[in-house]
Amino acid sequence: MSKFEPSQLPNLAGQVAIVTGGHSGLFVLLPILQNMLTKSSGPGTTTELLRHGATVYIASRSRDKGEAAIKLLKLEQPTADVHLLICDLGDLESVKSAAAEFIQQEHRLHILVNNAGVMCTPYSETKQGFETQFQTNYLSHYLLTRQLLPILMSTAETSPKGMVRIVNVSSDGHAKLAPKEGILFVDKCRAKDVSTWTRYGMSKLANILHTKELARRYGASGVIAVCLHPGTVKTNLSQGPRNSTPLYRLIQPLVELGAPGPERGAWPLLWCAASSTLTVEDNGSYFLPIGKKTPASKSGEDKVLAGRLWDWTEKELANAGV
Repeated sequence: MSKFEPSQLPNLAGQVAIVTGGHSGLFVLLPILQNMLTKSSGPGTTTELLRHGATVYIASRSRDKGEAAIKLLKLEQPTADVHLLICDLGDLESVKSAAAEFIQQEHRLHILVNNAGVMCTPYSETKQGFETQFQTNYLSHYLLTRQLLPILMSTAETSPKGMVRIVNVSSDGHAKLAPKEGILFVDKCRAKDVSTWTRYGMSKLANILHTKELARRYGASGVIAVCLHPGTVKTNLSQGPRNSTPLYRLIQPLVELGAPGPERGAWPLLWCAASSTLTVEDNGSYFLPIGKKTPASKSGEDKVLAGRLWDWTEKELANAGV
């Protein structure tokens, strides 16, 4: 399904979506600014979901950036039904509050896009003491998904088969960068003795294992969970490795040679979120761009590891009081 473009998406009127990190990167600001400057079409995920009639909640930790993004969206689409959901992935309490706020506002949720993330940042810890990459990329999205599962499942009960989806953004780096054990089950994932690249790969592997276990546990509910490697895309995600790995500054032009910007870079994610060619038979699958179902790494296909991560995560969240 490599020949895909957003015009192939179905009408999404009546559907409700949440996109974490939906105000930047693959999603809003650069595509819209590009449109304003070049008069071209083909914006990112949030914009395309809105263009096809969906109600979209942008989950962002920054009120200023989120509101600025909504203003830009309204300039292009004055009737866009778009809202801001304050959600700081570095604070589990904020994530839990964001889910509760959404449930107060809406009684349906068709699409949850767990996209926001960081890459190869210097070692740091979150408010609850977890390693930052692991919490931002995986743990907080696990919590957000868990809190929203009841509304996702109730929506699936009254929706066409295959419509309700959870999309986790992973990376092919999970295969190259994660440790040989797959996941290092250390206290709050504070793996200080490995590189930032290893910690990043581990967080992206966790996204895949989360997807596999969601499909196993909740497949009968009608909710589809998929994950994807979006491909190399020119976004501000590269700021992390630029800051933590001086060599990356030299090789970045080669890494990104021929890579799309946020405009086309969002297409693989759009396909997973809303394409009618993705079906319930794809539940739990891992995709390369665009819509190419492929096995994950050996660790990514490890059912025992997926179950162990799920149980470990639940214990860690309980210990954190959420």
